[in-house]
This record gives sequence, structure tokens and C-alpha cells, in this order.
Amino acid sequence: MASSPMARGSGSAAAGTGGSQTVEQSLLNKMLVESGERAKLKEYVMTTLSDCGWREELKRHCVEYIQNKGIEKVTIEEITSDIAPKGRATVPDSLKTELLNRLRVFAEEQGMESAAGGPISAGSGEGMP
Repeated sequence: MASSPMARGSGSAAAGTGGSQTVEQSLLNKMLVESGERAKLKEYVMTTLSDCGWREELKRHCVEYIQNKGIEKVTIEEITSDIAPKGRATVPDSLKTELLNRLRVFAEEQGMESAAGGPISAGSGEGMP
């Protein structure tokens, strides 16, 4: 797969709400992009996933899926619907935790607070791989 987990969808590193971003998450994403931090986080995620073998495992699964279905009979939509859930489910918990921590630290450094007055929540990470 050539696409990184953070490069898909709305382009939000903080989208953990299944597509319905809060104002805080939209603001966080804007600040991440403008500061260049989003690109750094994206590189960190891509490198970590590559280093731990996640990308190779997903490629292997993709090839197996195509071989089982037959290259002439499989569509991109079928591959995506099979591979995407597996990809998200197999992202190491340690990476999810580290990414969430980095997002929280960034938000705190930017002085962001949630509507409830506490530190902003960066999302659950579900929108990630």
C-alpha cells in the first residue's frame, strides 16, 4: 500500500470520531499543519510501521487476498474493504499510545483547552490505521 495511514480520508491526524470532527480537533489539525508538526508525526508513523513490519505484513495480506480471489475478479473496493479493517486492527498499541501522547503534548504546548476547560482531547486514534 502506497498510502500512509495519516494520508487517507480527511487528512486529519486527530480524526478519531469517525469523520465528525469537533471544533477542537479541527483547530488542532490546522495548528499541526501550519506548524509542520503533522508532517513530522506522519513521518514518525510511517517509519514506525515500516520498522515493525506492519507494512510488509499488510502487503503480504493484500497479495494473498488477490491470489485467493483471482486478479481478474477482484476490485479495488473489495481489497480496500478487506485490508483497511485489518490494517487498523494491527497497528501496534504502543504506536497509538505514543501518537496520542505526542498530540496531547502539542495541544498543551499550543495552549489549547477543550470546551469543558480541560486539556483538549486529540481523539481516540480510531481514525488512524
